[in-house]
Amino acid sequence: MAADLVARLGSRALVSGEVRTSWSVPDYVALMERPGVADELEDVVRRARGMRRLDPDRMRAVLAALADPPAAELNKARIAQAAGLPVTTLTPYVDLLVRLGVLVLLPGSRAAVAKRAIGRPQAVFADPAVARHLSGAPAADLADLSGRSRLAPLLRGLVAAELLRQQATSAVEHRVAYLRERNGLEVDLVVELPDDSLYGIEVRTAASLRPHQFAGLDALARRAGGRFRGGVVLNTAGRGHVYGPRRWSLPIATIWDQ
Repeated sequence: MAADLVARLGSRALVSGEVRTSWSVPDYVALMERPGVADELEDVVRRARGMRRLDPDRMRAVLAALADPPAAELNKARIAQAAGLPVTTLTPYVDLLVRLGVLVLLPGSRAAVAKRAIGRPQAVFADPAVARHLSGAPAADLADLSGRSRLAPLLRGLVAAELLRQQATSAVEHRVAYLRERNGLEVDLVVELPDDSLYGIEVRTAASLRPHQFAGLDALARRAGGRFRGGVVLNTAGRGHVYGPRRWSLPIATIWDQ
């Protein structure tokens, strides 16, 4: 398995039109289904109680709130309300979930081109099977076209967690973030490089390309000018495509496939 998508994005060896994979929607959904997840979460609850004396019922409620929806901004007021606990008591629960490796935090973008960007992180489940289980979405339904709206945040979380994992060992120094500005510009993932250049990445459930999928990337490109290295739509297609100058699509499986 390759484990350095960012290095490959900057390599001339990665030609999007030549990238192919056998992965399709049912294969991605299969990553989100694993027996024993409920027992694993109960073990997390027990460990949390032993380590920090945190209330088990509250921990279960926090986990459920963090997955509704999954891979969402860490809005502590919203999460605390959904979990039924005072917002002032939420932080120890989130901190311990990060410490136990259940959650990873995707930071807000600090790119020089960002304007009035939201600074709070997104709470992403490290294991897509945990995210799917807590979201309550039946795996069988996610593979159907009618389930794509529920699949979308789960796929975004899957990709974000994997890119954050790869960041630590990448041959290219970079920072993985997301971008949401108060004026409406949103990009699922932004790869920020030390020279202030960047890539934009969008994650889509569709296998076909449409112009609107590149709208956020186009807006980011106009803003960044020469600092924009490229915009990628990661989707469920079986092969990559060149969409335009510094715009291309790649199968989601590219993040771990050769």
